[in-house]
Amino acid sequence: MSGLSTKNFYGSSKKRSSFHLVPSSSTSCKKLRREPCHLTNVKRLLGPPIGWKNFPRQQEALDYAKTKSSGCMSFTYEQSNGQRYFMVAHPETFWYYDSRKPQNERHTYEIIAEGNPCKLYFDLEFNRKNNPDSDGNKMIETFVKTIIIFVKQKFDVVCNEEDVLDLDSSTAEKFSHHLIFQSLVFSNNLQAGSFVKFICSEINKFLSEDHNSEDNGCFYNGLTTKDLLSLKIDKGLFCDESVYSRNRHFRLFNSSKFKKNIPLVLSKSNKYKPPEIPHCEDCFDKQIFLKSLITFGCDGKVLLNFTNTMTNEIGVNSLGEQIHCGTKNKSDECQSSYASSPFPRIDKYISNLVFPGKIFRNHYFPSVNKIVYSIVKNRYCGNVKRQHKNNNVKYIVDLNEMYWYQKCYDPDCEQYRSNGTKLPDEICFEYANRVVDNLSDSQLIQIADDAQLTYNFTKQ
Repeated sequence: MSGLSTKNFYGSSKKRSSFHLVPSSSTSCKKLRREPCHLTNVKRLLGPPIGWKNFPRQQEALDYAKTKSSGCMSFTYEQSNGQRYFMVAHPETFWYYDSRKPQNERHTYEIIAEGNPCKLYFDLEFNRKNNPDSDGNKMIETFVKTIIIFVKQKFDVVCNEEDVLDLDSSTAEKFSHHLIFQSLVFSNNLQAGSFVKFICSEINKFLSEDHNSEDNGCFYNGLTTKDLLSLKIDKGLFCDESVYSRNRHFRLFNSSKFKKNIPLVLSKSNKYKPPEIPHCEDCFDKQIFLKSLITFGCDGKVLLNFTNTMTNEIGVNSLGEQIHCGTKNKSDECQSSYASSPFPRIDKYISNLVFPGKIFRNHYFPSVNKIVYSIVKNRYCGNVKRQHKNNNVKYIVDLNEMYWYQKCYDPDCEQYRSNGTKLPDEICFEYANRVVDNLSDSQLIQIADDAQLTYNFTKQ
């Protein structure tokens, strides 16, 4: 793979949709860039495809990657202007050029595409100043043991600490590690997230039973209360439960966040050793990079699935995707749609309420008579009094009491719920007419009074 520089690879920020083929000599570079080739045409007999394609929009890259094979996947990277761009390439091709960029210019991420099989992964972090007694390395050791126990219990699969790739980007102010279980592959990252949330809820449930640090009671298979208490930080557990959203961007090995030269490197406490390949330039780092990818190298693995049937207040988990109504009766299952809900008048009201944001998806739960609206492009949360940086918000409409309130998908705001706000009188009255046969005379009169309308009711 010689003949093109990293500048040729990433291209100009003004033009991101051309496809490139690595030439055998630099003399043909310009010609090949003028005459784009299709990715499948550059598949080699030995080794990965050496073509790539840049895109200005994420969905374009994801759609294009779905048409490719041979391990090609989607990446995103930040240029000097802070703008993120998108690329489809084979990981080995991506690594070849990305590893040759100056360290302080590598701001690259894997896109964990929705629906793709993925390894079990974790983002573990806490602020050192706010948690002076927390020992991050010991916390990871305890956490990994806990995961191994749950994996054995739920899937009857045995894994060990040597299966876990441990990457570190900690600073004096913040402890930050990524863990990737090499032998555990889920059918998609929402399933993985459901499993992670279940584990965290079990830990929190156990610790909520007034245990203290001197209590050596057993949690599971030798883990004590004291062990689990060490996983608590000022904001709850040190496991970030928000990194299992659709099309998540997950930072790559040896890459740093924009304007920060703190790369994600192999942890000193890492116990995983990749298979060695002799006579390979930069072989070790390349293997670590490939093994650190969440959605690469999953072919041929047994796919795990985990749907947590335990529900929260309204039957919606914090991901807002895999939803259950706490019942096995199919007639009580939620009705999800990207279009209108069964209540278009309420849809319009919520749309106006969240503008310039919009409703991404709605979920109607007949069993509890509530609608959940997942909102995009407006992340304002009443708890933090500002827009969230990464996590979206949701609006819940209670059709029993005819009011709405706001919650969000950020783990730090998991317990937050805004005050209820009554729906407009005309919506309340319209909804009352839809269910007139199920209401008593007194209920109808009360609704009419609340709406300040004259309602002469004669029951048929």
